[in-house]
Amino acid sequence: MRVERAVVAVTSKWYDYVTVAMAVAAVALSLLLVVSWPPQQPAIASERGQTEEGDAGVARAFGRGEAAVAAGPSPVLLVGAAGAWAAFVGMVAFKGYVRRVWTRSYFDYDVFRLLVRMRGARTRVEILRRLNEPMNRNQLAEELGMDWKTVDRHVEVLSRYGLIELVDERGRTYRLTESGRKVLELLEELARL
Repeated sequence: MRVERAVVAVTSKWYDYVTVAMAVAAVALSLLLVVSWPPQQPAIASERGQTEEGDAGVARAFGRGEAAVAAGPSPVLLVGAAGAWAAFVGMVAFKGYVRRVWTRSYFDYDVFRLLVRMRGARTRVEILRRLNEPMNRNQLAEELGMDWKTVDRHVEVLSRYGLIELVDERGRTYRLTESGRKVLELLEELARL
């Protein structure tokens, strides 16, 4: 079931929300980083009323003869910004890869929804896995531990999409089609990501 979880995660609304949150965090941390680097030093008013800028002015204001050393950006900001950008780019790239792999196989979005997003998708994928050898609906129901009516509905849907075919009309035996094999291979490929 790792296949379905990986693909469903990529196609869920929460994945999109987290991707947007990563983008916002990356931009916000980057802006904080830009604001804090290079370090800005305040202008210090001297005793004559003139403004002196830079390290020398800060040093004179504090009564030291040497220039004060200004701190650079926080390492936490550097690591946070880099991590947020890496997470954002990784999430977008992963989603793009899943889409590319699916569309490269020439299956439309309806098949994707049928096997990944719709209710009963896990059962349909399990039926496809069991139909490597021809079986009738009762045999499938026994192997899956389900009611035969439930299996009957799933078999009808899979048959309608051309993922399984009727082998023996009299015995109502079904087997996996070539498209069904390709879909299973595709789901396994996506699981290896």
